[in-house]
Amino acid sequence: MTLNNMTIKNKIRLVSTTPVIILFIVSIFVIYLAYDKKTKLEELNTLLTFSQKISLLVHETQKERGASAGFLGSSGKDFKDILAKQRELTNEKAQDFISFTKSLDATQFPDSGKEYISTALSELDKISAIRGSIDNLNIETKKAIGYYTNINKLLLDFVASLASIGVDQHIINDISAYYSFLMSKERAGIERAVGSNTFAQKTFGKGMFIKFVNLVDEQNIFLDNFYIYGFIYKDYVKEKLDNPVIEEVQKMRDILFSSEGNPAAKFDVDAKYWFQTITKKINILKEIDDYLINNIKNEANVLIDKSANLVNMLSIILAIVVSGTISLVLFFNKNIMDSINKMYVGIEQFMAYLNKDINELNYVDIHDNGELGKLARLVNENIDRINGDLEKDLLCVGEAIITLDKVEKGIYSCRVMSEAANPQVVTFAKTINKMLDNQQEVIGSILKTLKEYADYNYLNSIHVNNNITGESKEMVDCINILGDAITSMLRDNKKSGEILLKGSNKLIRNVDKLNSASNDAAARLEETAAAIEQITGNIASSTENVAKMAQFVEKLTKAANDGEKLANETVNSMDDINSQVTAINEAISVIDQISFQTNILSLNAAVEAATAGEAGKGFAVVAQEVRNLASRSAEAAKSIKDIVENATIKANNGKNIASKMIEGYNQLNENISNTISLIKDVDHSAKEQRDGIQQISDAVNSLDKQTQINANIASETNDIAQGTIELANNVVNATKDKKFKEA
Repeated sequence: MTLNNMTIKNKIRLVSTTPVIILFIVSIFVIYLAYDKKTKLEELNTLLTFSQKISLLVHETQKERGASAGFLGSSGKDFKDILAKQRELTNEKAQDFISFTKSLDATQFPDSGKEYISTALSELDKISAIRGSIDNLNIETKKAIGYYTNINKLLLDFVASLASIGVDQHIINDISAYYSFLMSKERAGIERAVGSNTFAQKTFGKGMFIKFVNLVDEQNIFLDNFYIYGFIYKDYVKEKLDNPVIEEVQKMRDILFSSEGNPAAKFDVDAKYWFQTITKKINILKEIDDYLINNIKNEANVLIDKSANLVNMLSIILAIVVSGTISLVLFFNKNIMDSINKMYVGIEQFMAYLNKDINELNYVDIHDNGELGKLARLVNENIDRINGDLEKDLLCVGEAIITLDKVEKGIYSCRVMSEAANPQVVTFAKTINKMLDNQQEVIGSILKTLKEYADYNYLNSIHVNNNITGESKEMVDCINILGDAITSMLRDNKKSGEILLKGSNKLIRNVDKLNSASNDAAARLEETAAAIEQITGNIASSTENVAKMAQFVEKLTKAANDGEKLANETVNSMDDINSQVTAINEAISVIDQISFQTNILSLNAAVEAATAGEAGKGFAVVAQEVRNLASRSAEAAKSIKDIVENATIKANNGKNIASKMIEGYNQLNENISNTISLIKDVDHSAKEQRDGIQQISDAVNSLDKQTQINANIASETNDIAQGTIELANNVVNATKDKKFKEA
């Protein structure tokens, strides 16, 4: 059965029962939400108890981690007794944790929490092997610390995951704050391990100083994060941390920080004293830890009680409201249906009267004060008036329909002339006539103004009666706005044309100046390019001269080497004089020849030295000395001929002189080498100058081309400016033909 086919009685029943059903469903849903919140809070409370077990286990593993680090740092000398006792405490808390875990329903865990607990249990199974490696000192400190740190991280991550199942924002914030505090406490535990290992070794291990600094910074970061979420606990925590133990730990921290930049720094603090002192600090943190988790559990218990009370209260209210609503609905349904049946009978005879099936109307028999009773009285009061007034009203309505039909076809001169008995129909007819009067006035004004607009006359606007509103008023306003917009556009066009005309004249003058400047720049650049080409040619010529100088120096080097060889031969000849006194005459001939050749070579050397300029002055002195030696050798030869007895003495003198000459040649070669080096430097500089000038020449040529392009652009811009002037004149002349209000 569709809704249209239902009886009014059934519809009323449907309408009245539907809110009851919806109210019942909503109430059940609200009760379910309250009960579900209570159930989740109870599960969360159980997991908070589990978190306490986790905190106790983490507290002991933290201490075992620190003792193990100190034991490894001291190479097994310290912490042995402490470590043994601590392992027993860790075993006790681990067993308690494992037993409690088995008693829990894993489906209550957060999705990520299941993996954390499972992995943590697997890691706890390895603790015996890790302890054995620590006892045998065959495990790295970093690996040992990392093992305990990994277990603690898994357990603390589980605590953090509890925030995802929180059903109250305040508890979620408290869990987040609690997790941040536990992470700060965990960093303090790692700090204890690093410090114990460092003080036991009397120095930082590799990378431990950076790790220590990061641990301290991370503690402060997590503590600041704790204050953000758990600001209500801030005063309590600061009061607990106001303890001399905290200051003592800070002093030992400062000792460790003092080694920054000095990796080899040694520390005299006893590792056990550090371990015991910072353990006292961590125990204070554990007291804060217990306070926080107990406070969160208390909040959860309060919410559980509130949820239980809410469920009971809502159940009672639901029973009362539903039963009362059903009773009221049944009572009112019966009352309404009785009145509707009577109204149905009255309307039925009224319709029969309108259809001329009956000639008389009976009053509707409803006497209550409700809406149906008022409607019945209204019907009864107007029954007597209906007969005479109905025909007048029908006639007026018919004429109104005919008038509206003409309006639909665009004819606004027609009016409703009949008078109706019903005031509403009269008002209806007057409204139509008034509407037609207003519309005819508006349309006439619009047509008049649009004709003026068509003749480019925008001086007038449409003025209509202030009673005109709605779409007609919007249409009139839009046409007036159109006239204002056209007027504003014409003003702007005229003003823009005049500005464009002035700007175009100024543009032509500037373009002329630009064209002249570009041509002048092009001419000057051509002159500059020619001058640079001449400079380039001069530098290239200088480069060639330097190359020739290098060739001359090479020849001078060859001559010096030859002189050195001849000097060596002189020494050998002097030795022959000592051994062959009997062949003195042949030796004298050799000496004459050597003297002659030496004289020739010295002359050549003097010529080369003069060619070398300033750098060859020292070489000229040597050449002069060589000539002197050659003369003395000739004189010695004559003396040998005259005085054979002094041949041996003179030969020795000649040998000494030849040795000095060799030294002179060595100095000459050194000076020649220095001269060659200088010439090469000059040659290199000349080439660089030539390359630089060439680059400048290329740049000037490129600039010359660009200047030519600029000149062409200036010429084209001049043509564009001429066209702009013509366009500006056209714009100004076009606005003069229109009639509009000047600004």
